[in-house]
Amino acid sequence: MAHASERGAGPITFERVYDASIEDVWALWTTKEGLEAWFAPEGMRVEITALHLRVGGAFDYVMSAVGAEQIAYLGNLDMRQTARVSGQFVEMVRHRRLRIRFDMDFVPGVEPYPYDMLVEMSVEAGRVRMVLTADRHPDPEITSGAILGLTSQLHSFDLAISARAKKERQKQ
Repeated sequence: MAHASERGAGPITFERVYDASIEDVWALWTTKEGLEAWFAPEGMRVEITALHLRVGGAFDYVMSAVGAEQIAYLGNLDMRQTARVSGQFVEMVRHRRLRIRFDMDFVPGVEPYPYDMLVEMSVEAGRVRMVLTADRHPDPEITSGAILGLTSQLHSFDLAISARAKKERQKQ
């Protein structure tokens, strides 16, 4: 099941169910290799520069536009093609819950603000249910872009988790 809330004042929510292990889903959220496999939307590249997996630990990355459409979109918003994003893990329950707070300090004309992403995972009937909840941005245009970006990122997540599951099956 795929769902994304798009309207209203509340947070943005996405839900997925995977035929995969909870360990694989967790690893895609908590390892440099895992995050770099999917955390960038289409037309973007991500490089994880710090990943200290503990409450209060850093989660920093560089996101760069590499596709013509993404470069043009950012240009229309007067945003740089590359952004350094700093965050930290504020909540962590292994294989269950992960909250990351990012410092959004790269949006032109907007005072820096915190931006939270919460991922919740559970095993149900042998499958992993993952719910991603993300804050809305103060600017509706940035929120619309975030929804498109997260949708693209989660498509890449779907591909990455399928590849991991296939690799695991081949080992058996």
